[in-house]
Amino acid sequence: MPTAVFGDALYDPATAETVRDAVVIIDDGRVVAAGARSQVKPPADATRVDAEGLTLLPGLIDSHVHLCFQGRGLDLGESLATPPSLLTLFAVESCRNTLEAGFTTVRDAGGTPHGIRLAVDRGYFPGPRMRLAVTVLSQTGGHADQHFPCGVAVDFNPMPDVPPSVVDGVEPMRQRVREIIRSGADWIKLCTSGGVLSPGDSPHHATFTLDEIRAAVEEAATQGRKVMAHAQANQGIRNALQCGVSTVEHGIWIDDDVCEMFLDGDRALVPTLVAPQWVIRHAENGRMPKWAADKGRAVIADHEASIRRAIEAGVKVAFGSDSGVGPHGTQGEEFLLLHKLGMSPDNCLRSATTVAAEVIGAAGAGSLGEGSLGDLIGVPGDPLADLELVAKAANVHLVVKGGEVVKAR
Repeated sequence: MPTAVFGDALYDPATAETVRDAVVIIDDGRVVAAGARSQVKPPADATRVDAEGLTLLPGLIDSHVHLCFQGRGLDLGESLATPPSLLTLFAVESCRNTLEAGFTTVRDAGGTPHGIRLAVDRGYFPGPRMRLAVTVLSQTGGHADQHFPCGVAVDFNPMPDVPPSVVDGVEPMRQRVREIIRSGADWIKLCTSGGVLSPGDSPHHATFTLDEIRAAVEEAATQGRKVMAHAQANQGIRNALQCGVSTVEHGIWIDDDVCEMFLDGDRALVPTLVAPQWVIRHAENGRMPKWAADKGRAVIADHEASIRRAIEAGVKVAFGSDSGVGPHGTQGEEFLLLHKLGMSPDNCLRSATTVAAEVIGAAGAGSLGEGSLGDLIGVPGDPLADLELVAKAANVHLVVKGGEVVKAR
Protein backbone atom coordinates (compact mmCIF):
# COMPACT_ATOMS: atom_id res chain seq x y z
CA MET A 1 0.00 0.00 0.00
CA PRO A 2 1.20 3.56 -0.64
CA THR A 3 2.29 5.75 2.26
CA ALA A 4 1.51 9.46 2.61
CA VAL A 5 3.64 11.49 5.02
CA PHE A 6 2.06 14.81 6.04
CA GLY A 7 4.41 17.47 7.42
CA ASP A 8 4.39 21.18 8.18
CA ALA A 9 7.03 21.79 5.53
CA LEU A 10 9.15 20.06 2.89
CA TYR A 11 12.75 21.12 2.29
CA ASP A 12 14.46 20.44 -1.06
CA PRO A 13 18.27 20.46 -0.66
CA ALA A 14 18.83 20.83 -4.41
CA THR A 15 17.08 24.21 -4.53
CA ALA A 16 17.16 25.18 -0.83
CA GLU A 17 13.44 25.90 -1.16
CA THR A 18 10.80 25.05 1.44
CA VAL A 19 7.18 24.20 0.68
CA ARG A 20 4.59 24.62 3.46
CA ASP A 21 1.78 22.18 4.34
CA ALA A 22 3.54 19.38 2.52
CA VAL A 23 2.94 15.73 1.71
CA VAL A 24 5.25 13.03 0.37
CA ILE A 25 3.68 9.97 -1.25
CA ILE A 26 5.71 6.76 -1.41
CA ASP A 27 4.68 3.60 -3.21
CA ASP A 28 6.69 0.40 -3.65
CA GLY A 29 9.65 2.06 -1.92
CA ARG A 30 9.82 5.05 -4.28
CA VAL A 31 8.58 8.62 -4.15
CA VAL A 32 5.53 9.04 -6.35
CA ALA A 33 4.96 12.72 -5.62
CA ALA A 34 6.00 15.38 -3.12
CA GLY A 35 4.91 18.96 -2.60
CA ALA A 36 2.18 21.18 -1.21
CA ARG A 37 -1.01 19.38 -0.16
CA SER A 38 -3.01 21.75 -2.34
CA GLN A 39 -1.27 20.27 -5.39
CA VAL A 40 -0.47 16.67 -4.38
CA LYS A 41 -3.40 14.41 -3.54
CA PRO A 42 -2.65 11.10 -1.82
CA PRO A 43 -4.45 7.92 -2.91
CA ALA A 44 -7.51 7.01 -0.90
CA ASP A 45 -5.91 3.76 0.27
CA ALA A 46 -2.63 5.38 1.40
CA THR A 47 -1.37 4.75 4.92
CA ARG A 48 -1.23 8.15 6.62
CA VAL A 49 1.89 9.15 8.59
CA ASP A 50 1.33 12.18 10.77
CA ALA A 51 4.41 14.41 10.78
CA GLU A 52 2.61 17.56 11.86
CA GLY A 53 5.02 20.08 13.33
CA LEU A 54 7.94 18.64 11.38
CA THR A 55 9.97 19.72 8.37
CA LEU A 56 10.51 16.84 5.97
CA LEU A 57 13.74 16.39 4.04
CA PRO A 58 15.52 13.49 2.33
CA GLY A 59 17.21 10.83 4.40
CA LEU A 60 20.80 11.83 5.16
CA ILE A 61 23.94 10.19 3.76
CA ASP A 62 27.22 9.60 5.62
CA SER A 63 29.99 8.93 3.11
CA HIS A 64 32.48 7.52 5.63
CA VAL A 65 31.52 5.12 8.42
CA HIS A 66 32.82 1.88 9.93
CA LEU A 67 29.77 -0.06 11.11
CA CYS A 68 31.70 -2.93 12.69
CA PHE A 69 33.67 -0.56 14.93
CA GLN A 70 31.91 0.33 18.17
CA GLY A 71 33.21 3.89 18.44
CA ARG A 72 34.17 3.51 22.09
CA GLY A 73 37.87 4.20 21.69
CA LEU A 74 40.86 1.93 21.29
CA ASP A 75 41.51 -0.47 24.18
CA LEU A 76 44.07 -2.98 22.92
CA GLY A 77 43.43 -5.52 25.67
CA GLU A 78 39.73 -5.42 24.91
CA SER A 79 40.43 -5.80 21.19
CA LEU A 80 42.55 -8.92 21.79
CA ALA A 81 39.69 -10.45 23.80
CA THR A 82 37.03 -9.77 21.14
CA PRO A 83 36.18 -12.69 18.82
CA PRO A 84 35.76 -11.72 15.15
CA SER A 85 32.15 -12.93 15.20
CA LEU A 86 31.32 -10.53 18.04
CA LEU A 87 33.16 -7.70 16.33
CA THR A 88 31.00 -8.24 13.24
CA LEU A 89 27.83 -8.27 15.34
CA PHE A 90 28.68 -4.82 16.68
CA ALA A 91 27.18 -3.67 13.38
CA VAL A 92 23.67 -4.51 14.61
CA GLU A 93 23.68 -1.67 17.15
CA SER A 94 25.69 0.60 14.85
CA CYS A 95 23.16 0.19 12.05
CA ARG A 96 20.22 0.98 14.30
CA ASN A 97 21.83 4.05 15.85
CA THR A 98 22.90 5.35 12.44
CA LEU A 99 19.42 4.93 11.00
CA GLU A 100 17.72 6.53 14.00
CA ALA A 101 20.01 9.57 13.65
CA GLY A 102 18.50 10.11 10.20
CA PHE A 103 21.24 8.58 8.06
CA THR A 104 19.40 6.23 5.73
CA THR A 105 22.39 5.64 3.42
CA VAL A 106 26.07 5.18 4.23
CA ARG A 107 29.34 4.32 2.56
CA ASP A 108 31.24 1.98 4.86
CA ALA A 109 34.95 2.70 4.52
CA GLY A 110 36.22 -0.70 5.60
CA GLY A 111 35.90 -3.53 8.09
CA THR A 112 32.28 -4.42 7.31
CA PRO A 113 31.61 -7.55 5.25
CA HIS A 114 28.95 -7.88 2.56
CA GLY A 115 26.96 -10.15 4.88
CA ILE A 116 25.97 -7.20 7.04
CA ARG A 117 24.36 -5.51 4.06
CA LEU A 118 22.60 -8.73 3.12
CA ALA A 119 21.24 -9.05 6.66
CA VAL A 120 19.82 -5.51 6.62
CA ASP A 121 18.38 -5.96 3.13
CA ARG A 122 16.66 -9.16 4.26
CA GLY A 123 15.19 -7.46 7.31
CA TYR A 124 17.10 -9.32 10.02
CA PHE A 125 17.75 -6.01 11.76
CA PRO A 126 17.22 -2.34 10.86
CA GLY A 127 19.96 -0.37 9.20
CA PRO A 128 20.83 2.08 6.44
CA ARG A 129 21.41 1.34 2.78
CA MET A 130 25.09 0.57 2.27
CA ARG A 131 27.89 1.07 -0.19
CA LEU A 132 30.85 -1.01 1.00
CA ALA A 133 34.63 -0.92 0.75
CA VAL A 134 34.95 -4.15 2.83
CA THR A 135 38.75 -3.93 3.26
CA VAL A 136 41.13 -1.05 3.98
CA LEU A 137 44.32 -1.49 1.94
CA SER A 138 47.73 -0.26 2.98
CA GLN A 139 51.37 -1.04 2.42
CA THR A 140 53.42 -2.90 4.99
CA GLY A 141 53.80 -0.54 7.92
CA GLY A 142 50.98 1.67 6.65
CA HIS A 143 47.74 2.84 8.21
CA ALA A 144 45.91 -0.49 7.91
CA ASP A 145 48.86 -2.62 9.02
CA GLN A 146 47.85 -3.40 12.58
CA HIS A 147 51.03 -5.25 13.56
CA PHE A 148 52.33 -3.92 16.87
CA PRO A 149 55.98 -3.86 18.05
CA CYS A 150 55.35 -6.93 20.23
CA GLY A 151 54.59 -8.93 17.08
CA VAL A 152 50.84 -9.22 17.63
CA ALA A 153 48.44 -8.12 14.90
CA VAL A 154 45.03 -6.70 15.87
CA ASP A 155 43.29 -6.64 12.50
CA PHE A 156 40.26 -4.43 11.81
CA ASN A 157 38.04 -7.46 11.16
CA PRO A 158 39.71 -10.86 10.60
CA MET A 159 36.58 -12.54 9.20
CA PRO A 160 37.17 -14.84 6.22
CA ASP A 161 35.05 -12.68 3.89
CA VAL A 162 37.14 -9.57 4.62
CA PRO A 163 40.32 -9.90 2.50
CA PRO A 164 43.66 -8.97 4.15
CA SER A 165 44.63 -5.31 4.32
CA VAL A 166 48.39 -5.32 3.74
CA VAL A 167 49.56 -5.44 0.13
CA ASP A 168 52.82 -4.45 -1.57
CA GLY A 169 53.62 -4.21 -5.27
CA VAL A 170 51.67 -3.63 -8.46
CA GLU A 171 50.60 -7.17 -9.34
CA PRO A 172 49.66 -8.11 -5.75
CA MET A 173 47.60 -4.89 -5.68
CA ARG A 174 45.71 -5.94 -8.80
CA GLN A 175 44.96 -9.35 -7.32
CA ARG A 176 43.86 -7.93 -3.97
CA VAL A 177 41.49 -5.45 -5.63
CA ARG A 178 39.95 -8.37 -7.52
CA GLU A 179 39.57 -10.30 -4.26
CA ILE A 180 37.88 -7.35 -2.57
CA ILE A 181 35.45 -6.89 -5.44
CA ARG A 182 34.74 -10.62 -5.31
CA SER A 183 33.89 -10.19 -1.63
CA GLY A 184 31.11 -7.73 -2.50
CA ALA A 185 32.81 -4.31 -2.42
CA ASP A 186 31.40 -1.29 -4.26
CA TRP A 187 34.46 0.87 -3.53
CA ILE A 188 38.17 0.21 -3.13
CA LYS A 189 39.77 1.90 -0.11
CA LEU A 190 43.48 2.75 -0.16
CA CYS A 191 45.65 4.41 2.48
CA THR A 192 47.94 6.79 0.60
CA SER A 193 49.26 8.24 3.84
CA GLY A 194 49.76 7.30 7.45
CA GLY A 195 47.15 8.03 10.07
CA VAL A 196 46.28 8.75 13.68
CA LEU A 197 45.03 5.35 14.87
CA SER A 198 47.80 3.22 13.37
CA PRO A 199 50.78 2.25 15.52
CA GLY A 200 53.72 2.43 13.14
CA ASP A 201 53.30 5.41 10.82
CA SER A 202 52.83 9.16 10.72
CA PRO A 203 49.94 11.16 9.24
CA HIS A 204 52.58 13.36 7.55
CA HIS A 205 54.00 10.57 5.41
CA ALA A 206 52.80 9.39 2.01
CA THR A 207 52.38 5.64 1.45
CA PHE A 208 52.01 3.40 -1.62
CA THR A 209 53.89 4.16 -4.82
CA LEU A 210 52.24 5.92 -7.72
CA ASP A 211 52.32 2.66 -9.68
CA GLU A 212 50.54 0.81 -6.86
CA ILE A 213 47.83 3.48 -6.63
CA ARG A 214 47.36 3.51 -10.42
CA ALA A 215 47.06 -0.27 -10.45
CA ALA A 216 44.25 -0.13 -7.90
CA VAL A 217 42.41 2.62 -9.79
CA GLU A 218 42.78 0.82 -13.13
CA GLU A 219 41.72 -2.55 -11.75
CA ALA A 220 38.74 -1.07 -9.95
CA ALA A 221 37.64 0.77 -13.10
CA THR A 222 37.63 -2.42 -15.16
CA GLN A 223 34.82 -3.66 -12.92
CA GLY A 224 32.93 -0.39 -12.61
CA ARG A 225 34.30 0.63 -9.21
CA LYS A 226 35.98 3.77 -7.94
CA VAL A 227 38.70 4.31 -5.37
CA MET A 228 38.61 6.26 -2.13
CA ALA A 229 41.81 7.23 -0.35
CA HIS A 230 42.56 7.73 3.31
CA ALA A 231 44.91 10.63 2.64
CA GLN A 232 46.11 12.98 5.36
CA ALA A 233 49.63 13.90 4.23
CA ASN A 234 49.88 16.55 1.53
CA GLN A 235 51.93 14.27 -0.73
CA GLY A 236 49.56 11.39 -0.07
CA ILE A 237 46.65 13.55 -1.23
CA ARG A 238 48.58 14.67 -4.31
CA ASN A 239 49.50 11.10 -5.21
CA ALA A 240 45.90 9.94 -4.85
CA LEU A 241 44.50 12.73 -7.04
CA GLN A 242 47.25 12.37 -9.62
CA CYS A 243 46.46 8.66 -10.01
CA GLY A 244 42.71 9.08 -10.43
CA VAL A 245 41.29 8.44 -6.97
CA SER A 246 37.71 9.74 -6.77
CA THR A 247 37.42 10.79 -3.12
CA VAL A 248 39.96 11.91 -0.55
CA GLU A 249 39.11 11.09 3.05
CA HIS A 250 40.26 13.40 5.88
CA GLY A 251 42.52 15.76 3.87
CA ILE A 252 44.45 17.11 6.84
CA TRP A 253 47.16 18.93 4.86
CA ILE A 254 45.62 20.62 1.82
CA ASP A 255 47.28 23.58 0.13
CA ASP A 256 46.19 25.80 -2.77
CA ASP A 257 47.79 23.52 -5.37
CA VAL A 258 45.86 20.55 -4.02
CA CYS A 259 42.64 22.56 -4.19
CA GLU A 260 43.33 23.11 -7.89
CA MET A 261 43.83 19.38 -8.33
CA PHE A 262 40.41 18.74 -6.78
CA LEU A 263 38.81 21.28 -9.08
CA ASP A 264 40.52 19.88 -12.17
CA GLY A 265 38.26 16.85 -12.48
CA ASP A 266 35.34 15.20 -10.77
CA ARG A 267 36.90 14.72 -7.31
CA ALA A 268 35.43 15.12 -3.85
CA LEU A 269 36.72 15.68 -0.34
CA VAL A 270 35.25 13.87 2.68
CA PRO A 271 36.59 15.87 5.66
CA THR A 272 35.62 13.79 8.77
CA LEU A 273 36.32 16.78 11.00
CA VAL A 274 34.74 15.14 14.02
CA ALA A 275 37.07 12.12 13.97
CA PRO A 276 40.09 13.69 15.75
CA GLN A 277 37.67 15.29 18.23
CA TRP A 278 36.45 11.80 19.11
CA VAL A 279 40.04 10.56 19.48
CA ILE A 280 40.75 13.23 22.08
CA ARG A 281 37.51 12.54 23.97
CA HIS A 282 38.33 8.84 24.13
CA ALA A 283 41.81 9.72 25.42
CA GLU A 284 40.26 11.84 28.17
CA ASN A 285 38.19 8.80 29.16
CA GLY A 286 41.24 6.53 29.24
CA ARG A 287 40.31 4.63 26.08
CA MET A 288 42.99 5.68 23.63
CA PRO A 289 46.75 4.88 23.56
CA LYS A 290 48.97 7.87 24.19
CA TRP A 291 50.57 7.65 20.74
CA ALA A 292 47.18 7.94 19.06
CA ALA A 293 45.96 10.72 21.35
CA ASP A 294 49.12 12.71 20.73
CA LYS A 295 48.70 12.40 16.97
CA GLY A 296 45.03 13.37 17.22
CA ARG A 297 45.78 16.52 19.16
CA ALA A 298 48.57 17.46 16.76
CA VAL A 299 46.42 17.45 13.62
CA ILE A 300 43.24 19.30 14.64
CA ALA A 301 44.32 22.88 13.89
CA ASP A 302 45.88 21.98 10.53
CA HIS A 303 42.88 19.85 9.63
CA GLU A 304 40.48 22.73 10.24
CA ALA A 305 42.66 25.17 8.29
CA SER A 306 42.81 22.79 5.32
CA ILE A 307 39.07 22.15 5.20
CA ARG A 308 38.36 25.87 5.48
CA ARG A 309 40.72 26.45 2.54
CA ALA A 310 38.98 23.75 0.49
CA ILE A 311 35.51 25.15 1.23
CA GLU A 312 36.59 28.66 0.25
CA ALA A 313 38.12 27.31 -2.98
CA GLY A 314 34.87 25.61 -3.98
CA VAL A 315 36.08 22.02 -3.63
CA LYS A 316 33.23 19.51 -3.73
CA VAL A 317 32.66 18.35 -0.16
CA ALA A 318 30.66 15.25 0.74
CA PHE A 319 29.54 14.67 4.32
CA GLY A 320 31.50 11.97 6.11
CA SER A 321 32.13 11.44 9.80
CA ASP A 322 34.34 8.37 10.31
CA SER A 323 31.79 7.11 12.82
CA GLY A 324 33.15 3.95 14.35
CA VAL A 325 36.04 6.08 15.54
CA GLY A 326 33.29 7.81 17.54
CA PRO A 327 29.81 6.63 18.51
CA HIS A 328 27.42 5.76 15.72
CA GLY A 329 24.37 7.98 15.76
CA THR A 330 26.32 11.06 16.86
CA GLN A 331 27.89 11.85 13.48
CA GLY A 332 25.58 14.79 12.90
CA GLU A 333 28.09 16.89 14.84
CA GLU A 334 30.00 17.05 11.55
CA PHE A 335 27.35 19.50 10.25
CA LEU A 336 28.26 21.98 13.00
CA LEU A 337 31.98 21.68 12.32
CA LEU A 338 31.52 22.23 8.59
CA HIS A 339 29.38 25.28 9.27
CA LYS A 340 31.97 26.63 11.72
CA LEU A 341 34.57 26.51 8.93
CA GLY A 342 32.47 28.55 6.53
CA MET A 343 30.07 26.17 4.81
CA SER A 344 26.58 27.67 4.52
CA PRO A 345 23.68 25.73 6.08
CA ASP A 346 22.18 24.88 2.68
CA ASN A 347 25.51 23.51 1.47
CA CYS A 348 25.92 21.57 4.72
CA LEU A 349 22.62 19.84 3.99
CA ARG A 350 23.55 19.29 0.34
CA SER A 351 26.83 17.69 1.43
CA ALA A 352 24.79 14.95 3.14
CA THR A 353 22.09 14.61 0.47
CA THR A 354 22.45 15.53 -3.20
CA VAL A 355 26.25 15.86 -3.19
CA ALA A 356 26.89 12.70 -1.18
CA ALA A 357 24.47 10.70 -3.33
CA GLU A 358 26.34 11.74 -6.46
CA VAL A 359 29.78 11.18 -4.93
CA ILE A 360 29.23 7.67 -3.54
CA GLY A 361 27.01 6.50 -6.39
CA ALA A 362 23.82 6.10 -4.36
CA ALA A 363 21.25 6.52 -7.12
CA GLY A 364 17.88 7.71 -5.87
CA ALA A 365 19.15 8.77 -2.44
CA GLY A 366 19.44 12.35 -1.17
CA SER A 367 16.28 13.56 -2.91
CA LEU A 368 12.50 13.44 -2.63
CA GLY A 369 11.86 14.01 -6.32
CA GLU A 370 9.61 11.67 -8.24
CA GLY A 371 11.23 8.25 -8.56
CA SER A 372 13.67 8.82 -5.69
CA LEU A 373 14.08 6.32 -2.90
CA GLY A 374 11.36 6.70 -0.29
CA ASP A 375 13.78 7.76 2.45
CA LEU A 376 13.01 10.85 4.51
CA ILE A 377 13.40 12.37 7.94
CA GLY A 378 11.40 14.88 9.93
CA VAL A 379 12.78 17.53 12.29
CA PRO A 380 10.88 20.04 14.48
CA GLY A 381 11.75 23.30 12.76
CA ASP A 382 13.81 24.83 10.00
CA PRO A 383 17.19 23.06 9.61
CA LEU A 384 18.57 26.03 7.67
CA ALA A 385 18.00 28.22 10.71
CA ASP A 386 19.24 25.64 13.19
CA LEU A 387 21.60 22.86 12.11
CA GLU A 388 21.26 21.33 15.58
CA LEU A 389 18.03 19.86 14.23
CA VAL A 390 20.03 17.46 12.04
CA ALA A 391 23.16 17.39 14.20
CA LYS A 392 21.52 15.58 17.14
CA ALA A 393 19.69 12.28 16.81
CA ALA A 394 17.18 13.33 19.48
CA ASN A 395 15.96 16.10 17.17
CA VAL A 396 15.24 13.66 14.35
CA HIS A 397 11.66 12.75 15.25
CA LEU A 398 10.80 10.76 12.14
CA VAL A 399 12.78 8.40 9.92
CA VAL A 400 11.22 6.66 6.93
CA LYS A 401 13.19 4.19 4.81
CA GLY A 402 11.67 2.91 1.61
CA GLY A 403 8.24 4.08 2.73
CA GLU A 404 8.46 2.21 6.05
CA VAL A 405 8.49 4.18 9.28
CA VAL A 406 11.55 3.06 11.25
CA LYS A 407 11.50 5.81 13.87
CA ALA A 408 8.63 7.97 15.07
CA ARG A 409 7.99 10.12 18.10
